[in-house]
Amino acid sequence: MSRKTEKNGALPEGWRRVRLGEIYNISASGDFDAKESSRTQNEKHPYPVYSNALTNKGLHSYSTYSRYDEDSITITARGDIGFANHRKTKFMAIGRLLVLKNKIPVSNEFVCEYINHSIRFFKETTGVAQLTVPQASKYYITLPPFPDQKAIASLLEKWDAAIEKTEALIAAKEKQFKWLLKRLISDQQDNPEWRKVRLRDTCEIITSPVDKKIVDGELSVKLCNYTDVYYNNTIDSNINFMTATAKPREIERFSLVKGDVIITKDSETPDDIGVPAYVKETIRNLLCGYHLAILRPKKYMTGKYICYALTSPRIKNDFYRFANGITRFGLTSESYQKIKISLPSLPEQKRIANVLETTKKEMELLEKLVEQYRNQKHGLMQKLLVGKWRIQIEINKQ
Repeated sequence: MSRKTEKNGALPEGWRRVRLGEIYNISASGDFDAKESSRTQNEKHPYPVYSNALTNKGLHSYSTYSRYDEDSITITARGDIGFANHRKTKFMAIGRLLVLKNKIPVSNEFVCEYINHSIRFFKETTGVAQLTVPQASKYYITLPPFPDQKAIASLLEKWDAAIEKTEALIAAKEKQFKWLLKRLISDQQDNPEWRKVRLRDTCEIITSPVDKKIVDGELSVKLCNYTDVYYNNTIDSNINFMTATAKPREIERFSLVKGDVIITKDSETPDDIGVPAYVKETIRNLLCGYHLAILRPKKYMTGKYICYALTSPRIKNDFYRFANGITRFGLTSESYQKIKISLPSLPEQKRIANVLETTKKEMELLEKLVEQYRNQKHGLMQKLLVGKWRIQIEINKQ
């Protein structure tokens, strides 16, 4: 790959700016006979049906017949608009999905990459966003010569393959983690060698009243709030905690220490009650915020085991059942009396926690690798799609 920087935004020789409507016939999908569809692909239903959904590249079902040819592009046109996919086989489309078919030879793989990276479709309504054929037709793309299109798409495809492979490994690790959690904790609930005790007998439960306000005369602190716990498995210095203030006695009482477990105590839905996060390190002046509770393990307990045990289906269901409220739900002191946890010996707790933690770390490493691949691809696209970097194309002469 050779590097070339264009001056003043000029395009390389042979590159041009064209509207999508100049190079594609664009149509919107219509209705579909649901009687002709199946959730699984089989001999009778060979053709994929795509919708405006983003998950699984919009795959909805399979059909007995197709309406659109292979080597086409679809663009989501309702809700989350403007996401393009290259469709390599004949297919059906539903839900006002836009379908683009070539007027001239272009690499549809290249165009999909360009649309997803460089076009931001304007939302012309305050309701459900929609993209029409006339609107889509007016958007411009930067189009290099056909050999360059193919070369760029081929290079970017290598990054896509690496991302998909790593995401498959993450899915396998997640499946393994759930199996281990079930095998090591959930399936042991009736183990006669394990004790079944109340949650509040395994740890000191500390409900925090510290809010997000900054009050004159109070001391500045870092605050671990609801979203920090809800969206993270561990609490550590990598999190960008918000700043608040607290009284000296609040700092003494509600500061977090390594080994604590924090759970969501209040929420708008009972499903989000009892979500745990493990405090991985002691951070000076980091306080537990409002709507949360600290579970500080007693001497015969390890916080890591408690954290994993709280994610087991039975205990999650207990949190759901014992959360009080109508429009907002929360745990009371009586709730902690009702929730029970099954305990092996302390050495066994540590062994179980270590096995689960190892699997979690493997997932986290894979997730970081996916992020690296995405960042690398993004950097390449910023240079390649506008011709700032060129790929050296070798032509074999007979």
